[in-house]
Amino acid sequence: MNKKQIKFTPKARLIQILGEHLIKDATVGLIELVKNSYDADATKVEIIMDSLNTPNAKITIKDNGLGMSEEQFINNWMNPASGHKEMQKVEEKRTKLGRLPLGEKGVGRFAVQQIGNKLLMISKVHGNDNELNVEIDWKDFDNYNLDLSQIPINYSLDNHSKIIDRASGTTLEISDLKSAWSEDDIRRISTSLKRMKSPFKEIDNFEVFLNFENCPDSFLKYSDIEGSDLINKAHYTLYAIVDKKGELDFEYNFKLPGFKTNKKEGHLNLLLNTDINISEPILCGGFFVKLFAFDRKVSSLKSTDISRTSLRKMTGVSVYRDGIRIFPYGEEGNDWLNLDNRRIQNPGERIGNDQVIGLIEIDQKENSLLIDKTNREGLIENQAYHQFAIILIGIINILETEMMDDRRLVNPPKKQSDKNMDDVIQNVKKDIDKLVSKIKAENPEDSVRVKEELQTIFKMVDDIKKITKDEIEDIQHINDMLFNLAGTGLAAERFTHEFSRLVAGANASLDRLSGNVDMKVPHIKKEINTIRAALEALRNDIKLLGPMFYVKKVAQEKELNIYDIIKNTISLQEHFLDKEKIKHKILGDPFKVTMREGSCMQIFNNLIDNSIYWLSKKSETDKRTINLIMDSKNLCVYVSDSGPGIVQRYRDKIFDPFFSLKVEEGRGLGLYIVKEILEEKNMDIILVEKEDYPDLLNGASFKIIFKDKYE
Repeated sequence: MNKKQIKFTPKARLIQILGEHLIKDATVGLIELVKNSYDADATKVEIIMDSLNTPNAKITIKDNGLGMSEEQFINNWMNPASGHKEMQKVEEKRTKLGRLPLGEKGVGRFAVQQIGNKLLMISKVHGNDNELNVEIDWKDFDNYNLDLSQIPINYSLDNHSKIIDRASGTTLEISDLKSAWSEDDIRRISTSLKRMKSPFKEIDNFEVFLNFENCPDSFLKYSDIEGSDLINKAHYTLYAIVDKKGELDFEYNFKLPGFKTNKKEGHLNLLLNTDINISEPILCGGFFVKLFAFDRKVSSLKSTDISRTSLRKMTGVSVYRDGIRIFPYGEEGNDWLNLDNRRIQNPGERIGNDQVIGLIEIDQKENSLLIDKTNREGLIENQAYHQFAIILIGIINILETEMMDDRRLVNPPKKQSDKNMDDVIQNVKKDIDKLVSKIKAENPEDSVRVKEELQTIFKMVDDIKKITKDEIEDIQHINDMLFNLAGTGLAAERFTHEFSRLVAGANASLDRLSGNVDMKVPHIKKEINTIRAALEALRNDIKLLGPMFYVKKVAQEKELNIYDIIKNTISLQEHFLDKEKIKHKILGDPFKVTMREGSCMQIFNNLIDNSIYWLSKKSETDKRTINLIMDSKNLCVYVSDSGPGIVQRYRDKIFDPFFSLKVEEGRGLGLYIVKEILEEKNMDIILVEKEDYPDLLNGASFKIIFKDKYE
């Protein structure tokens, strides 16, 4: 074979593709350029927005960093993806200020192309009288017919200093801007710069300034990019340290005017703790977590001088590497941990993305497997990243658990809130009646007096509005949750109906097919019978699901054999039991109970489903067991597993609605529903110990009492 060789020949427009597709927008582009200044050991960076939205508009970024020599320009800057920063990380070569580079891909320079079409770059290294001057018109690269190597870049060395008052540094002057800058764009860049540096990790001599020249006066207020003091006003805080061995230490604090402060400390081993369920080894490395949560009631925010607008701009979970934020985590509306979805499913116990400011601190060395995506849209979603996210959700779950009692103090039961609302309205009505009587009795022409009285009324109305706003927000959260759950039920109802219809249709088609083929041929007969058996199995499974999902009418109660109910539920879960290699035993003597079949199946289905979940977290597959023990004498059934069990401090909470120890997917409704079904019949379910009855296992054990407790 005569082998030939060929080389890639990138077209000039590759530059445009890199700039526009790797850098999301101009805001991200500016942040990338500031990061480049950090990598260059700058202690000061100034961004000047000049004559925005005019033909003379330009954006200038000045730093006093190390600058760039002609050799560095040719070998590094003009050689995208050269890898020199990545090698610097690997070899742990720190700068004079002790920094490792934040960049590594070698494509951040194309952030300039995202902002404007023309670039003037001036750079000077310490001790060199000559300055490097580079001029680029990015529109030259839009030519589809030219190769990248055919576009020349003009540069020169000039000994007439343009970098005044700096021994070294780089200036980027970007003009012919690609888009107009609205006030909302300016607000976004200001907020992003304000949140760029971690408020906790000191960065040696690194300051960023945002200035405006010849711009609308409304832009000037965004020059203030000093860090927000919101975190110092947080109502609930959690500080946590996770080490690379899986040890977690945390400190929780509650502080809100008018309520008793609360402080707790704790220690967990993530590899053993059932709240988090992380597997060894911990690839993401150790890191620091600071969580600041807020009660969003108007009264709570007012007592700590916080506005909802300012809170909305700052909430979210941000990730900082070496003290500099990784985009887009923590941007307004960026809910990368799906906190809002958790809250919709469980509004009483979970916190949403708009209630928490999260600051996660990682570094280059400890967290080397948490790697930036090339497009600067966060971290590569590898195994270390997924482990990182699971641990963070687990730590947020710890905060939510510790907050529980304090939140109940701040937000008493709804009935009390309703009573407060009624009292306020009634008092306002009485006061208005009194005021109207006064106005009628006095001189109606006394407009000053009338105005004062009306202002008093308006203040009362404002108080009502504030209370009503809180109530409406809470109701909306509950409605979101109910719609979510109702949608699930209706989808299941539709699924069972449509599935049964399709299976019946498939069986009919199979009957017709059987009549048109030679069933005496062994392999045809075998395939037909295999398909028929599969359809029959599916039909039986859907029959088992039917009683639990039929919602159009309430099924009638009837006498049920507990053994049959357990067997049917086991059949429903058989696939998952086999998949997780879980053994099960049905022990004891059967008995009968009168109730609805679907409700009875739902009890066992929820309990077995929980056991399967926790047993799947065990590494020893040969020790995964569920025992279902019927006690006919006392009309009880014990459901016991060999899983991790339930830690002592949560044993009194597991039947509460929306309380869940499942970090990723739990809604906290399973055990609550089981309890409600049984209490409707004056029956009960309790958590028991291994020593309470023969054949109970070492994990979680529940006793279902099918006897009327009032008899």
